[in-house]
Formats: sequence, structure tokens, C-alpha cells
Amino acid sequence: MHFCYVDESGDSQAISTATDAVQPMLIVAGLFVDAAKISKLTNSFITIKRKYYPNLFANANHDLDALTLEIKGSDVRTNIRKNALSSKIVQHRFRFLDDVFALCKKYSVKIVGRIWIKEFGKTIDDKSIYTMTVQNIALRFEKFLIENKSRGLMIADFRDPQRNQYVSHSVFTQKHKSSRGGDAYPSIEETTTFGMSNNHACLQITDLLCSTIIAPIAGRAILTNVINNAHTHPHYDAIKDRYSKRLQAMQFHCKYNDVMYWGITVKDPHKGKKSIF
Repeated sequence: MHFCYVDESGDSQAISTATDAVQPMLIVAGLFVDAAKISKLTNSFITIKRKYYPNLFANANHDLDALTLEIKGSDVRTNIRKNALSSKIVQHRFRFLDDVFALCKKYSVKIVGRIWIKEFGKTIDDKSIYTMTVQNIALRFEKFLIENKSRGLMIADFRDPQRNQYVSHSVFTQKHKSSRGGDAYPSIEETTTFGMSNNHACLQITDLLCSTIIAPIAGRAILTNVINNAHTHPHYDAIKDRYSKRLQAMQFHCKYNDVMYWGITVKDPHKGKKSIF
């Protein structure tokens, strides 16, 4: 059995100009993890968190309490942006991320996702974009499960009850349709359910990959000379150079009805780019 953990970076807020401080993209990603490896992966992730952030967990009553205190990807990204790349704090963050990638490689974790670049002055339709993206992640997950002769379940990071409902229902309708071929995801046991990220190591890892890796790489690879704000900061070239190949290696690609579905894709209204690599 495998689990798909879903998280996002960004929001649906409109960006008005090239120098507007609003995040210029919405990223939704899914992490595929072997259920038999989740316990060891979780314990290893806790060890990494305690190794790099010992002061954060100094007052924890139990070693496992370290899971409930999150290291947010947006904070790690901000640390890299606001400090010299040669500084101790940035090098510390890079070593932490190195170990997270090594953990993903050790446990054969795979990733898929979609990056929605915003047009100036246009609000993203959160319901439409998020549900469409989760359905596409489910499609890729279904193909992954077939290839691995496995069964699966999707767990998304809790947002709010209304948004959770329409995301879950979008998968439900594809699983329980009576026409056009029936169940679109027969290897996925149930419709998408939701978890609190402070209880799931894999949701925390998905957040780190979305916010600290994919968002900065997309900012530099796609939006340089289009957007000029914190989300396209030159320091993010160091993230792109250091982690692009490792992120590429984690992708899961599949073919469905003779159409190739790449792991991490882009919708870019500015330059028409389809990939961050």
C-alpha cells in the first residue's frame, strides 16, 4: 500500500504588478510514499529535525513531540533569502535540506505537482484550480499504484472545512461516476481525506519541498525578468543549482491514453514555459 500526501505553497490572491509583494504562483504537490516505510521515515525525519534544531525541542516532554513542532518551508526559504549564502545560518539550512532529500531517496519517495503562475490582475479560482490539480495528482497516483501493483490513499493538508469538502468531493465524483468508464481511480481505496500537518512527517516534508525548493526554483527559472519581488530573489539561484537535479530525480512520470504526464508541470501565462527544469 502507498499514501499520497498533498500540500500547497502560495494562494489565490491576485498579483497586480511586477513589484507587488504577493506570491506570484500557487503550487500543489503530491508525495508518494510506501506505507511500509512511513514509520521508519517518520522516525528518521524526527531525528533530522532534532539534529538541526535542538533548541526548538529542548522543552519537549518526549522525543516524538518533535513531530508536532513544524519547521515551515516558508521560514527556511526566508532564512536563505535574508542572509548571505556563505553565512552559518544558510549553510545550516542547506545541510538540513540535504538530509531531507537523502531521506526521500533512501525511502524511494516520488513527487508530482503543478505550478500555476499568476497573470497580473487576475485572482486564481481556488476551487477550480485546486480541485483540478488534485484530480490530476490522483490520476498520476493511480498510474503509480498500477505500476507498483499496490493500493493507495490520499491525505491532504487540512485547509478549512469548506475547501476540504470541495477537494474531497472532486475525487469522490471521479471514483463513483456511473458513466464514462466508471471509477477513474480504482486503485485508490477512498476519496481524499485530510490530516493536520503537525501529526504527519510526510505532510511536513511535502511542505518543505513545495515552499523551500519548488517555489524558489520556479521563481528563478520562470519569473526572472517578469516579477521583481522576494519570490524571485537572486539567492534562490543557489537553491536551483543545488537541488534541481535531486528534485528531477524524485519525479514520477506516466502515460495515460497515449498522453505523457510529467511529474512537475507548469502553467505559465507569461513565457509559456511548461517546466522548471
